[in-house]
Amino acid sequence: MELSNIPTHADTLVIGGGTAGSIIAGRLASRTDQKVVLLEAGPDYGSFSTGNWPADLLDGRIVAETHDWGYKSSSKYGLPNHTLERARVIGGCSSHNGSCAIWGSSVDYDNWAACGNSGWTAEEVLPFFHKANAMLRVRNFKTSEITPFHKAAINSIVKTGIPKTNNLNDLYENSGVDSSPVNIENDNTFNAAFAYLDPVRENGYLTITGNAFVEKVHIEKTKANSIDVIVNEQSINISADKIIVCGGAYESPCILLRSGIGDPADLDKLGIKTKINLPGVGENLHDHSSICLKFEGTDLMSNLMESFIKEGNTIFSEQTIAKAQSKHCREAFDLHIYPVTGINKNINGKWDCAIYTANMAPLSRGNLTLQGENLLGRPRIDQGYLTDPGGKDVAVLMDGLEIIRELSNQE
Repeated sequence: MELSNIPTHADTLVIGGGTAGSIIAGRLASRTDQKVVLLEAGPDYGSFSTGNWPADLLDGRIVAETHDWGYKSSSKYGLPNHTLERARVIGGCSSHNGSCAIWGSSVDYDNWAACGNSGWTAEEVLPFFHKANAMLRVRNFKTSEITPFHKAAINSIVKTGIPKTNNLNDLYENSGVDSSPVNIENDNTFNAAFAYLDPVRENGYLTITGNAFVEKVHIEKTKANSIDVIVNEQSINISADKIIVCGGAYESPCILLRSGIGDPADLDKLGIKTKINLPGVGENLHDHSSICLKFEGTDLMSNLMESFIKEGNTIFSEQTIAKAQSKHCREAFDLHIYPVTGINKNINGKWDCAIYTANMAPLSRGNLTLQGENLLGRPRIDQGYLTDPGGKDVAVLMDGLEIIRELSNQE
């Protein structure tokens, strides 16, 4: 976007056009009582109807690997320096992920409410889940769409003792397996930008600026009043009556810290003047540790998958998720089991698969810090994988590993 077309003032300015930012900006702009400016660090390819979107971001069969922020893990445990995929593009990770629309457990939300967050019980959020599903065009796979591999995976998971369910998004059911509900329409990922921004792009109340990297928020007397943003390699200032930071788990704390919001001792080390004394910015980071077993596909598997394609069907690498409980789980569920498949070009083009298990309720906590030599560069991210003092996270993953082994031994 030309700098001259970017407003110098907004009623509401939203930083970050990912899943949350797209929803917030779209809903505010639909009210037509305020001018909304949405800033996205990655490109904005316009509405779905323009046809300008890269094919990999639209392809609901795969997990896209382009438009990544390039974050790397600094965790002591786990795969060294592994990539922490986050999408730098309008729609954020809703444009980037496997398109599985899973809600979780009632316990997750009821616990949030019990911590003092009114309005967040499972019963209170449930209507909004249904609204979001409608906006994102979430659907279930037809039986005929499920690949031979994923059909076998579902049947075998049932044999391990995890029951077949008709609704993976039953918030009160904590064990079950089925094909996953997905925000995929006509094989295209229907992301948050399509759902929430496209309907209001031309209504005159929303301005979207892509490739706009926010440096900092300016604060006077504890009130945020403007931001500095880099567009076309130039830094410009935009003032706003209200500023909403939606930079995600990694970029939001970076923006806050660069703006002088954080622990004064930490900010002083970085040469940043404290504007708001708020210890804890960048702390309490938790991530789902995951492990997997990989298997070379048999001739039978390859033949079945190729026949499925020849019959005119689409292959999705992800279709199946199981909710499972480790023996350490007292409420809700703490494991996801998810089989994925694809062609292994390194083994004569044959099909193979991997079965993952993820700890959905980790106790380990990590942190994010700015790199002092370049405050605008990538932060240091340490998820603290498997560092909980009691070692429960490891024990939960080992239970998941046993489920994978039992699953892989099924006929």
